[in-house]
Amino acid sequence: MKKSEIQLPALFSDNMVMQRDKPLRVWGEATEEIAKVRITLGEASAEAEIIDGHFMAELPPQPASVGLNLAIFANEETDPQLILRNVALGDVYLACGQSNMEYFLRYDAHWQDIRESRPDPDIRMFNVPRISFEGSPYTHAEDSGFWFIKGHPALDVFSAPGYTFARELKKHIDIPFGIIGCNWGGTPACAWIEESYLRDEPLNVFMKEYEAELAAWDPDELREASLKGMAFENSYRHELEWRVMMYGLSYKEQLLWMKEHAKDPVFPVGPYHHYRPCGLYHTMIETIAPFAAKGILWYQGESDSGHAEIYDQTMKALIQCFRDTFRDPALPFLFVQLAPFERWLDCTGDDYPAVRRSQDIAAHAETNAWMTCIMDIGDKDDIHPKRKQEVGERLALLARGHVYGEDILCDPPEFNYASWDGRVLRLHFLHAEGGLLIGENAAACLKLETSCQDGVPDGSPAVIRRLYTEDDTLCVELLPQDQEHDQLSFSFAEAPYCEVRIWNQAHLPVKPFHGMQGRTR
Repeated sequence: MKKSEIQLPALFSDNMVMQRDKPLRVWGEATEEIAKVRITLGEASAEAEIIDGHFMAELPPQPASVGLNLAIFANEETDPQLILRNVALGDVYLACGQSNMEYFLRYDAHWQDIRESRPDPDIRMFNVPRISFEGSPYTHAEDSGFWFIKGHPALDVFSAPGYTFARELKKHIDIPFGIIGCNWGGTPACAWIEESYLRDEPLNVFMKEYEAELAAWDPDELREASLKGMAFENSYRHELEWRVMMYGLSYKEQLLWMKEHAKDPVFPVGPYHHYRPCGLYHTMIETIAPFAAKGILWYQGESDSGHAEIYDQTMKALIQCFRDTFRDPALPFLFVQLAPFERWLDCTGDDYPAVRRSQDIAAHAETNAWMTCIMDIGDKDDIHPKRKQEVGERLALLARGHVYGEDILCDPPEFNYASWDGRVLRLHFLHAEGGLLIGENAAACLKLETSCQDGVPDGSPAVIRRLYTEDDTLCVELLPQDQEHDQLSFSFAEAPYCEVRIWNQAHLPVKPFHGMQGRTR
């Protein structure tokens, strides 16, 4: 910095959206000639002293508005050193996670309609620069580090769930919305969590595995391999080839792609990689915290399938870490259950059912955390479903019901309890007001198995004769030969890939579930 200079993080710039009705924190750096700063926003004002070259001021809460200027004055000066123009006050959400949250709008199945729709100057976006380590030469600066609206070229590569979430909310809540994209494809949840939340069992497994990977490398060889792999992944050639992949390839085309790219440089996980534990917390999350926000949008879990059994605890740590970092103990979390998926490149969805169960546990265990379901819009041969507009709209529905308190049906149907009279198995659901809707081939995801008196499944699948609904209940009538058993075990959509065709009146699909029910005598 030059003499008598004030510097703000990139997040504080023209056209920004700040969070209405919450204290507004503004921070930055100043040279030693400056002892204090005064900050104004509209009629509000706050002061802060400079301590070790840094300052943080807190403006009082203010209602939604547009067309404001944020000015920063040094010492007792009457002319501001910095003025940020066209600042809005509204609701700010962070769109966080891995590639399905990062998923660019240009890849969305509805991109043509989205691109041709009228721009809304009160929906503004900001991409946090993707920096894997301090000093990285790769920041993707062309699409990050500034606020923009629809019509800017950066829209093409903004989060499809994030943008469509804001667009849907704006239809019902007429205030400005700011979406901060803070995401990176392939990242495990531990990359976004600070070290202290990963110290204890079982979450210390992430640090142990990372340390084991480091120990297998000579440091100089690791650095050389990392820089080579990083340069390849950030090359224009790779970007173009990967763009084709993200638009979608058949599995046969994927096999050919893997064969052609078998000798591509490998980027090992280490101190330069964005997959490493805690790395992106420091290089991305800390750059925008403690900026006030309305809530967090989270779509991630694919890269945690290897530790599916503890993903609920990983989510607990992540949520607590974010709430502590953003200084908001009740910060809402709206997240997405993993979509149906069987295979893509060399990945499989074998562990996805376990991840989904852990996600459901987290949704019930954590306060101010809600999960939507997309078990009806997956893709068997693609880990990246293309209908992200529906994802954003379902997250917006969750927000309307839980964050904004609208009296609407916003949660997916959830299995509650079962009853069985020997002929018909009745599955009762929560969030099914007005009755369930059944589509074609709805029984395909439902697996039934008969059991003996001791409750041990005998390995015989029960055959469904008819499927119908009664209000909030799914009725499963069995063939006569399956009506003689004492118990039934059942599971629904607990497979890597299936197409759920049962919805509630909000057209949200039934979440995966399982259970066992004895005959009512």
